[in-house]
Amino acid sequence: MTTMTGVKSQMIEVRTPKLFPTHTVREVLVVEKWHVQEGEILQPDQLMVSLETPPGFFDIPAPPEVAMPHRVVRLYIPDGGEIRLNDLLITLEPVDESD
Repeated sequence: MTTMTGVKSQMIEVRTPKLFPTHTVREVLVVEKWHVQEGEILQPDQLMVSLETPPGFFDIPAPPEVAMPHRVVRLYIPDGGEIRLNDLLITLEPVDESD
């Protein structure tokens, strides 16, 4: 995808964030449910994924970098899959308004 200036759009790679102060790389989290699928459009502030953690469940919205709609390019972990701190969760790309 290119912009009107001919510069290639930046993909956004979202990794597992630190969800609570004692969260460490050794702790295993579970993708409880994706609220978006590959090819869908993610809106700013839209709920992206729910994670199960030792202290409870966390809902993760679109990251702050998603100030405009983005297309979900790839989900790296399926529902029920295990992840750790800083694992790659999802790749997003800006939506070309001409799409």
